[in-house]
Amino acid sequence: MGSLALVALGTAMAACAACPAPARPPADEPARAIDATERPEVGADEPAEGDVITVTGWRLRALDEVAPTASRLGLSIRDIPATVDRIGAEEMLTRGFRTVEEATVNLPGVTSGGTPGNPALFSIRGFTGSQITILKNGLYLGPANMVNRPGNTFNLAGIELIKGPASVLFGQGAIGGAVNIIDKRPDLRRDETQALASYGGFDTLSLGVGGNRVLSDAAAMRVDVSYHRTGGFVDDAPASSLNATGSLLVRASANLSVRLDLDYLQDVLSPYFGTPLVSGAFAAQPIRGILSAADGSVVDRRLRFRNFNVEDQVAESWQVWPRLTVDWRPTESVTIANTTYWFHAQRRWINAETFVFNPGTNLIDRDRFFVFHSQDLIGNQLSATFGQRLFGLTNRLVVGLDYSHLDFVRTRGFPDGDSVDPLQPARGRFGPLVARVSPTRWDQGAIFAEDVLSLAPTVKLITGLRAERLWLTRENFNVDGRFNPNTSFERTYELFNWRAGLTWDVRPNVTAYASYSTGRDPVGSNIFLVNAGENFDLSSARQYEAGVKADLANGRGSLTLAAYDIERRNILTLVGRETLAAAGVQRSRGLEATGEFKPTDQWTLIANAAYVDARYGSFIDPSAGVDASGNRPANVPDWTANLWTTVRGVGGVPLELGGGLRYVGERFGNTANSLRLRPYMTGIVYATYELSPRLALTGRINNLWDETFVQWADVFYPSQVQLGEPRRFEISLLGRF
Repeated sequence: MGSLALVALGTAMAACAACPAPARPPADEPARAIDATERPEVGADEPAEGDVITVTGWRLRALDEVAPTASRLGLSIRDIPATVDRIGAEEMLTRGFRTVEEATVNLPGVTSGGTPGNPALFSIRGFTGSQITILKNGLYLGPANMVNRPGNTFNLAGIELIKGPASVLFGQGAIGGAVNIIDKRPDLRRDETQALASYGGFDTLSLGVGGNRVLSDAAAMRVDVSYHRTGGFVDDAPASSLNATGSLLVRASANLSVRLDLDYLQDVLSPYFGTPLVSGAFAAQPIRGILSAADGSVVDRRLRFRNFNVEDQVAESWQVWPRLTVDWRPTESVTIANTTYWFHAQRRWINAETFVFNPGTNLIDRDRFFVFHSQDLIGNQLSATFGQRLFGLTNRLVVGLDYSHLDFVRTRGFPDGDSVDPLQPARGRFGPLVARVSPTRWDQGAIFAEDVLSLAPTVKLITGLRAERLWLTRENFNVDGRFNPNTSFERTYELFNWRAGLTWDVRPNVTAYASYSTGRDPVGSNIFLVNAGENFDLSSARQYEAGVKADLANGRGSLTLAAYDIERRNILTLVGRETLAAAGVQRSRGLEATGEFKPTDQWTLIANAAYVDARYGSFIDPSAGVDASGNRPANVPDWTANLWTTVRGVGGVPLELGGGLRYVGERFGNTANSLRLRPYMTGIVYATYELSPRLALTGRINNLWDETFVQWADVFYPSQVQLGEPRRFEISLLGRF
């Protein structure tokens, strides 16, 4: 693995070194702090000078753009000693990505899945679930499999992803990476209005309207509202999402700005918890080539579009999130930023979730499970950035304090289940609710620091640390309301993480880097759910990473290449719905590559590929009674790849044609590796015609050749798999005024 990485990195550096070098600012130029009104946004709508302005086109990724997710210092993607991927608003619109999940999986090495109980989970660098931190506007709201929602892309400026342990920036949980979902913000430069309407197969409707208004030379406001719904490809399995975001920016002076943001989301998740696996003897129409199971289980085509949930199922939520941000620059070299926020969410699930084929009765045995969440999170993040010389060298330092208080109440119950006919399921009703209550409280405080020191005009040292303390109280009450001391506990967690990296400008257009980083997270389930039986210290992780980032052909393209090695120790792994097993060590090593190129002004090519070798250490899986040592974690493909191309001005008319391919390699559906999920490839094609310079009509086909595939196999539900969406047609109208 090490020699392969060195050969690949060396080849890329040699190739890039021969490319003409676009100009780049001197590395030792004194840094000036950037305030909130000047900081570039991910996927900002403002075209670069010289860009062709179209309704649908997007710009190539610029390595010199600031990546706030990966650094608090205003560093560019090029100067960050880690892999940073992003997708902007224009690219999401062009490709027809209506949800955060659809957009994120097109970034290198990312797959997703989950169920309504764990919506929109990601797999990155061999890790899944709560080992991936989901941020909203740079803030942590809780474990991904508890708080993450599918989300509408219309309201977003973009999505950023930093890979590997990111605990120095965001605290516990970020082992595989951190995904930051960034809302659009006000712009003091110009007014803008945008509207979207699309309709497609499975009764899929997306609507959006939003805009920016300059109120004065010192004030601007932005409001975006979007609605997305689908009837779903499974019988009676609709989903919907309403998202409203608003922001008011006031620049009180040249050095002081205040921004008030409000985010509201209401959604209903699809009740599709998966398609049950059945015995080969029962399956009259087995779907070949999508999976293989050690016990001969298959997916019967007759069950593919069946809904086995109860008729009165519920999977819904609403949340509201106000934030106040102040940016103050008292001097040219000092910036102070403070964000105060309150997050409130209510979530409800009332479902039959597990569907187990019983070969003795040829029926599907169903459970019942309901759970309600009430979450309140209050927090404040304060930081100060200093730009000054250190020992005669250019240096920039940020130090800060991070505090949050959580009140999280989980109410749940497990009523008796029933059995239904696989071919004609009588869906029935859920039944009575008998609840247990489990409150969780935490107080989290952290001190963090990050520094960039220019050791030479072409060499930078980037370091960071985070010292954190988490006071956790976990209480459980029985159904009669009595306190259960056996599963309740209190614990104080102390975390210390750091990272260090070097970047070297081999040429003005080629930067090599190497870094080391650490991370900490709960050993088993997420921090909201740990019980007394999991009252252990946090697991630890470390990552080595090296790579190259380069511009090509005078800025007409870019290339990034990375090799990494991650090791996570002292872990418990979920092997069933409520079963944890000691896995000891999990190791993940891999290579990632991304290339973008514009052969002509009208033709764009984007491609990425990722390989990962992820394995457990010594590990006995009690759910299967087998030795799983050396097995691959569930839902981790060995290879993933994406290819996208678009051509504008086809035939000399305002017509844009494009499409893409997505490949996901072989995975396993459980930790025992007894359920093998076969590789699959899907395609997208689209055509966009500009009716006017401000209005465009697009036709799109997703899953072009109607591939049947398994998207995910949630270990919570080992008897079923999540099938991917069949072919879907869509037509959309996009306007910008």
